[in-house]
Amino acid sequence: MDTTPELTGPLPPGAYLRRCAREPYRILFPLGTVLGFLGVAVWPLASLGWAPSPPAQSHPRLMIEGFVASFLLGFLGTSLPRLLGIKPLSGNLLLLVSVTLLTGGVLQLLGGQWAGDLLFAFTLLLPLVFFTLRFRHRKDNAPPSFILVLLGVAGAVAGAFLQAEKAAGSRMSPLVQQLSSLLLFQGLPLLPLLGLTAFFLPRLYVRESADAQPAAGRPSGKGNRSAFVATGAGLLILASFFLEASGKRLLGGLLKVATSAGYLALTLPASPELLARGTVAAASRLALALSLLGLLLASFLAPAGSLHLFFLGGVGLMILSVGAQVIYGLSGRGFLLRFRFIPFEFAIGGVMVAMITRIGADHLPSWRSPLLSFSALLWMGALALWAVVVLPFVLCPQTEERDEPQAGEPPAKSEPEKSEPE
Repeated sequence: MDTTPELTGPLPPGAYLRRCAREPYRILFPLGTVLGFLGVAVWPLASLGWAPSPPAQSHPRLMIEGFVASFLLGFLGTSLPRLLGIKPLSGNLLLLVSVTLLTGGVLQLLGGQWAGDLLFAFTLLLPLVFFTLRFRHRKDNAPPSFILVLLGVAGAVAGAFLQAEKAAGSRMSPLVQQLSSLLLFQGLPLLPLLGLTAFFLPRLYVRESADAQPAAGRPSGKGNRSAFVATGAGLLILASFFLEASGKRLLGGLLKVATSAGYLALTLPASPELLARGTVAAASRLALALSLLGLLLASFLAPAGSLHLFFLGGVGLMILSVGAQVIYGLSGRGFLLRFRFIPFEFAIGGVMVAMITRIGADHLPSWRSPLLSFSALLWMGALALWAVVVLPFVLCPQTEERDEPQAGEPPAKSEPEKSEPE
């Protein structure tokens, strides 16, 4: 207790909004949580006859274009300016991204599929163009694994645009239809999952290791090799999507699983510490295992049910794990996550039961509707528990609010006689 840092309190509204521009996760993570609720609420609403659109259409889009995208953009908008040494997103751009994500989610909920997909493609393009224009002003390089994130986002832009064209009535070949669906619904979660895991997961275990530090500054032989490996893995996964879309589902699925597992084996540090350190680290390991297992089973079995191992137990659980680490870490409470996190363990249990129930719904046709609703309620309960114990700390800064330089600007000169540690 003597070494416990002093914890910060919530920021005043004005200071909180200013910090949101520098750390977009503070507004995009709560938005993603709301869209995650809406994305599964359509199933119990449908069982009551209250769903405004067919859940089979609105559910996957709300989860990918709302829940996953909000957390992904929140993480990238916060981390990339720091890693590259560039100015953060402007407040106006963050507001535009938030409004378009929310509007797109409402459109999908109401059945406006083509408009929602088109708006989502525009939403992803906004930060993509911003970082592209700022890239030449960078002071450091992003980690090589972020190549996978870039491929995932770029592929999702193309996939969402083509899906919008299909929903609007444009004629396209079955190959293009299926490929666009895979780019949007699997490419956006999978490629960033691999890229961010290679960057982020070691930081849950190794505090001062060189393996846990982002590749930055001048190019090196190791950095070039890592970039080559990440590029090759991304291209192989895109090739697996093409194989699946062309009817070779088994071959494409096995290539996708082998590439994902091989990339993680090459990039994650071999350390006994990977088997230790608290609830959040254990949840991250479980999420990776379920992601690979879900993709593998979907290669042999009916993909709809098997892929929920990937979506619910893999991507969903990883988002909650990384979200907890980011929020606690940037509110000065990261040290708490090195231990058991009991409320999060209950949330993990809820996600697991929801996943099993959702898979069971595909094997019990007579019970499908109530099982889908029960699975949705379990997910909503787990997400609500996570939100109660984690989300309030988006209001708290890492240190006491003071005049801080923007990313990319030189820090103010400190007094020579002061030597307080960061």
